[in-house]
Amino acid sequence: MAERTIQLVYSRPFPGRDDEYNEWYDNTHIPDILKVPGVVSAQRYDLRPLAREQGTEPEYRYLTIYEIEGDADEVMAAVSQAATSGQAVMSDSFDRSSAKLSFWTAHGAKHVSS
Repeated sequence: MAERTIQLVYSRPFPGRDDEYNEWYDNTHIPDILKVPGVVSAQRYDLRPLAREQGTEPEYRYLTIYEIEGDADEVMAAVSQAATSGQAVMSDSFDRSSAKLSFWTAHGAKHVSS
């Protein structure tokens, strides 16, 4: 089995453009990215602040977790090429300059509660 990498993408839309951003991300961006060989899954999350965090403005409200199979550098080069070529349509509602990406591989076995 090829190595699996998890990519975390923290992102946000430009102010006032959440609906447009979410429509694009869910219905255009993720399907486009899933066409790139090596990207095997994607799931989006909305921030759920705890009660004790009320009154503070979060840096990010959206997280996407992608699962990548194979060489993550090669897969990300293909993702970049898809965006550059227009195969992966980008939205101007997405504040690309503020997005944070990180890549993770498993450290040991997965633990589950009994």
